[in-house]
Amino acid sequence: MSRHSSTSSTSHTPTASTPLLNDGPKVRGVHRVPTFFKSSIPNRRSLLHAFVGMAVHMLFELVLPIVLYYVLRGFVSPLLALLLAGVPTAIAVVVKGYKERKVDMMGVLMLMGFVVSAVLAFVQSDPKLYLLRESAMTLAMGTMLILTLLPLRWRYHVLRPFMFYVARQIAISSNVLMNANTVREHWDWFWDYYATFRHFLRALTGIWGLGLVSEFLVRVALINALDDVDDVVYYSNIYMFVVMIVLGTLTVVSALLLRHYFNIEQNRIKVAERRSEIESIIARAAAEQQLKKQQQQQQQQQQQQQRRKNAPW
Repeated sequence: MSRHSSTSSTSHTPTASTPLLNDGPKVRGVHRVPTFFKSSIPNRRSLLHAFVGMAVHMLFELVLPIVLYYVLRGFVSPLLALLLAGVPTAIAVVVKGYKERKVDMMGVLMLMGFVVSAVLAFVQSDPKLYLLRESAMTLAMGTMLILTLLPLRWRYHVLRPFMFYVARQIAISSNVLMNANTVREHWDWFWDYYATFRHFLRALTGIWGLGLVSEFLVRVALINALDDVDDVVYYSNIYMFVVMIVLGTLTVVSALLLRHYFNIEQNRIKVAERRSEIESIIARAAAEQQLKKQQQQQQQQQQQQQRRKNAPW
């Protein structure tokens, strides 16, 4: 995948779930991933399944509120239509958290955004300000992603890019051979020993963060440029939908390319290791042959000396 970074400070020791962590000599400065680690890497089907799930999620989170807004717009005020359009998303977040028994950080932020926006909407009834408050949660999510790029440390834990945790969760969810703790240990090993792996996840997190922040900036520009709330809702959601499609496609394609590069690199390392083993065997055989030849010469010399001593003259 990539060359070992000299700045990596974590030293792994073998455990029951991760024996033989390959801390020994490397081939041309590159670590080869142990065979049993490969089960911790999501395959193409898992990546594509995650992409389809994300697309369905975006369809529900972005397209459905737009449709509901325009349907309700003909019966209620724009502000109430905006509030009601966000209800299905809020309900979905609560139901998902209850059924899966886990906290979805992105869903929690969206739910918080809906609650805060609903409360503040009754304080100030301007639909444009409501839209801005709604988009502020997107800004918060983008800022959160960017902040995870900082190497913050809490006791023994170092903060890693947000997409590292997302990708690792995909690997855990799609893995039926190993438990979650084993997959986490493998991913910690990948992070510590592969610079390309770290650079990829940092870049992906930064791109997602900037994309989410840009939605807030675009919505501010639309609010200042357009007078009609319907136009602001339409264009801002269309922009967000395009951003999500582009970022989602970029994520899946780049992940597939990274996996392909990983396989090529691992095959190259295996070939280099086989070549090194063959060269080592040949070198040992040559050394043994040379040693055997020297021993034979020494024996011949000793025999000649013994004959001279035993000679009658």
